[in-house]
Amino acid sequence: MKPFPSLSRIIRLGLFCVVVLFSCHKVSNETDPGNPQNPPQSSLSSDALSDHLQFDNGVKHQGSAPQGPSGSSLKISFEDTLFLADRVKMPVKFLHMDTTQNVSGIFLQVQAVVNGSFASYYYDVPEVPIVDSSDTVSIILIGFDPTDVKSPTSFNIRIIPYNKDHQPIDEAVKPVKISPHHVNPNGSNGSCGLVTAQNETWDWVMSYMMKGTFTATPETIFGGDGQFVNGSCCNGFSVYGFCPGTRTTNARLHFNTFYQIAGEQLSFFDDKGFERRTVERGANPLPDSSDFCLPFEGRVSNFLSETFYEGHYVVTPANLPSDLQDYHDSLALQMTTESTTPQFSGYGNGGGIIHYLDCRNLVLIGVDPEGFGQHLVKIYQTGIFEKWFEF
Repeated sequence: MKPFPSLSRIIRLGLFCVVVLFSCHKVSNETDPGNPQNPPQSSLSSDALSDHLQFDNGVKHQGSAPQGPSGSSLKISFEDTLFLADRVKMPVKFLHMDTTQNVSGIFLQVQAVVNGSFASYYYDVPEVPIVDSSDTVSIILIGFDPTDVKSPTSFNIRIIPYNKDHQPIDEAVKPVKISPHHVNPNGSNGSCGLVTAQNETWDWVMSYMMKGTFTATPETIFGGDGQFVNGSCCNGFSVYGFCPGTRTTNARLHFNTFYQIAGEQLSFFDDKGFERRTVERGANPLPDSSDFCLPFEGRVSNFLSETFYEGHYVVTPANLPSDLQDYHDSLALQMTTESTTPQFSGYGNGGGIIHYLDCRNLVLIGVDPEGFGQHLVKIYQTGIFEKWFEF
């Protein structure tokens, strides 16, 4: 099968194809990472732990974070403990069906478990702007630099979501855990390897380029503002093109087009086979059947498509590029797609470095998929019975 082009490049060109590149791995042998028993504590101070957190555009402020009210209708994307993978940022999503509680960012302050004190400063972290295309979902990226920190370690964070006016919406204290770097991608039957428990899949949560030029989640709407298409009105007769005897158009229409990767699921099997299901939706313009003589929206064709993939995978020693040497990853995942349904439909899938893998999270890094020195992080989760939890 011919290789498919990459995600961000195709979205920029036409919003009709996507690339999914794999890599990444770290594996924990926890049997229930969502409910850790006697979570380990860190002897580091709150300030020292806070210094290891990583954000996109986070700003430090001395003192205590503003206090938020309680009792909002906000929901969050993790149930109890926030599990962070070292050196890559993990998404924290907020659901706000009430548009008056649209989360524009968070104030965040660290609390060490050992002495219970909060850090002497807090962070102001805005939502990821490139995925701010949903009226109901906001995303914050949080990472952790494990340098000179023993794993596993845990601490608490005080989270205060705020609205577009920087006014607090709610407040909660959540535990955070950073797991050690284990590698066991060949575990099976739910033993925290690539092969999950029966009837469970790896569900795609987020992808982003490490240098911030591309971000996508299942909630992201690409081209949500639609597009304008030029045409002509020739003496009351609509033409998608030029009027006779002319070489310029004299009208244009707006079309409510968009593209969305609404979901992706992966399943790996003991026989080294894999299956993948991808859901895409969007709207394509229909300029030929639209009327350029009327001041209305152009006609579009809405679509919702599912593509099923089958193939085989192998795990091999990783060849780390120079800028990923300090990640200390050792394995790579290679995936070969052998068939798709519908045939030759959908987008391709390659492989990459395995960075993090435990019973809940799978983080894969595609090495420089577009040749511009940028690596693609792709995050999956499994065993999630609910997508949203009370904040």
